[in-house]
Amino acid sequence: MDFIYESMGTNWKISFFDESQDDLIYQLKNEILNETNEFDELYSRFKSTSLVSKISTEANKYKVPTDFIEMLNLYFELYIPSQNKLNPLIGNTLSDLGYDANYSLIPKENIRSTPNLIEAVNIISDTEIETFEPVLFDFGALGKGFFIDKIVKKLNDYNLKNYLVNGSGDIYYKGVGEDIRIGLEHPNDSTKIIGILNIKEGSVCGSAINRRRWRNLNHVIDPYKSNSQEEIIATWVWAKSAKVADALASALFFSAPENFMNFEFEYCILNRELKIKKSLGFRADFFN
Repeated sequence: MDFIYESMGTNWKISFFDESQDDLIYQLKNEILNETNEFDELYSRFKSTSLVSKISTEANKYKVPTDFIEMLNLYFELYIPSQNKLNPLIGNTLSDLGYDANYSLIPKENIRSTPNLIEAVNIISDTEIETFEPVLFDFGALGKGFFIDKIVKKLNDYNLKNYLVNGSGDIYYKGVGEDIRIGLEHPNDSTKIIGILNIKEGSVCGSAINRRRWRNLNHVIDPYKSNSQEEIIATWVWAKSAKVADALASALFFSAPENFMNFEFEYCILNRELKIKKSLGFRADFFN
């Protein structure tokens, strides 16, 4: 049984492989849909009523949900290893480059720089932050993975054993004794795959510069140069959690995988010459 819906600007599909009663699946669908909408209302920088939009108005102390702190803590953990480039304060820079609430895709004449994360934000407690200048948070580098993990927790709480959560290609899979085969999309031709990855359980997230392109830019923005990264064209990461896989799939555009060895993950990096660098545990078959 599949549950398909749209939210956060993307497509979601949850496949249930357990033999479950229809009323349980119906209850799960309603809970997941409500939580997805609530998450989007809080963290979308495209909505003027969102929490991150309200925080962007002035430097101050703010009460925030524990989810906010958990995502922010992961950014802090990845900030220095990514050469300070995986930065959730990139929102105003992205907006000025044209990736704004109206999707104008027209860069402004003056592009605001991205503040230093360590200098601009302080975590006071599990429910409070302090900002030292107006900042617009953009959790796009790991927000989808973070929410996938929230769905996974809910499915586990209901004691489901076999399922697939798919957030527009970023997935978490849990099955009993069966591998799943995942096609790795060719970044130069979305109708093709360049290989097949086999996993037993966990999350696989990918990122590629062919997604969300406009003018001479793509969504992988260097927050300090205000331009796009073009040398690496795609990354894929396996990890036990989707938030880590999602975050590292973005971070590997800016920094070598050896800089993130405090995380447990497997990876594959594809450059513009279509040369592959991958970890030994990334169990994929690639095609010519």
